[in-house]
Amino acid sequence: MINPFSRLKHYLPDAIDPQENHATECLAACMVFSERIRASFIEFLSGGELKLVVDAPSEVEVVTQQSTESGGFIDLVLHQDGKLIVAVEVKVKCLEDDRHRSQLRNYRKWVDDHTGTKGYLFTLVRNPDNAFHPEQFGADGRRTWRALYKFFQEMLGESGLSDVESSLLKNFCNYLESEGIVSTYETKDLLSYSAGLKARKAIAGIFNQVASRLEMEDCGFKTTSIEDKKDHWPQLKIQHPKWKEIFGDGDNWKISIWFTVPGIWEAQDHGFILEIELWNEGHGNQWSQIKPKLPEWFKTLEARNFSCSADQTWNRHLENPPASQIQSEPKRIYFGRSGDGFVLDQNLPKKEDELVNLLVDRAKAYAEIVECLGTRK
Repeated sequence: MINPFSRLKHYLPDAIDPQENHATECLAACMVFSERIRASFIEFLSGGELKLVVDAPSEVEVVTQQSTESGGFIDLVLHQDGKLIVAVEVKVKCLEDDRHRSQLRNYRKWVDDHTGTKGYLFTLVRNPDNAFHPEQFGADGRRTWRALYKFFQEMLGESGLSDVESSLLKNFCNYLESEGIVSTYETKDLLSYSAGLKARKAIAGIFNQVASRLEMEDCGFKTTSIEDKKDHWPQLKIQHPKWKEIFGDGDNWKISIWFTVPGIWEAQDHGFILEIELWNEGHGNQWSQIKPKLPEWFKTLEARNFSCSADQTWNRHLENPPASQIQSEPKRIYFGRSGDGFVLDQNLPKKEDELVNLLVDRAKAYAEIVECLGTRK
């Protein structure tokens, strides 16, 4: 069966964060189809001393992209005429920042102006910032997509759900996983990559979050991942349109994040390494244009403590060759730097956010170095 929520995103307009709209519309679809899911979502938003009570879920209208007088749009609103308004500001890729503060203040005002009794405002985010306190800007609380996923998973274990409701919740939870909005793994699962599906989902989730962060912080970045190629390490490839000025036409996937797997390519440990790839025959660059630039590129990278490796053929590997040694067109030329990669420690596993932040920072640093290759001296 095709997951209807995966299909839905193709019919929604683009935006600053289209995934945010996709996820909001999918959640709203569940509530439109089921009064029970509608009431349960309101229950999920309740917490601590805050208790939201809905006496007639059938009367609650579900609205997305609610316009406000200030010109903004509230992602999700649950409205029971004259009795209740619950507004939800959704974040997926976007971070909680100064823009979010002004949004919350404006939405708080809209809620207070449009309810006959008490109105509520919540945030629903993927990556909560512990330094940001939405209650200071008018919100009644912050909830996370991961907590909502767990809440719906618990609902699936309850009796009384109709077949339609069960299908909606299962597909919605699968959608959240497949889109990388929630992760259902711990980083220690990566240490058993060869053993099963859960670890493979874990690396896919890590790569998805790194890609999302890079694309959010610089819309020029493009990424693609390869996770299921037999006898290969999983790989996240990164390119930027600016690099065409350096390497010419082609698919300039010049940065790679590899996840090393013991038993493949002589790896001894699970971990991550990064590479800058000056040449790959599959990129479609012109060797005649690349070759004259190699001496200067080698000098630039070696000055930054990078070491070169080259595959003259797939059976002839060169370690630390000078640029002058590479005369005929090789298969690959790539550089790495000791200390930028790291091994996953089973006894001290990194937290997911810590791991993603580290990989994003390293990738951005490598991108800056790639751009140095285009600096003429």
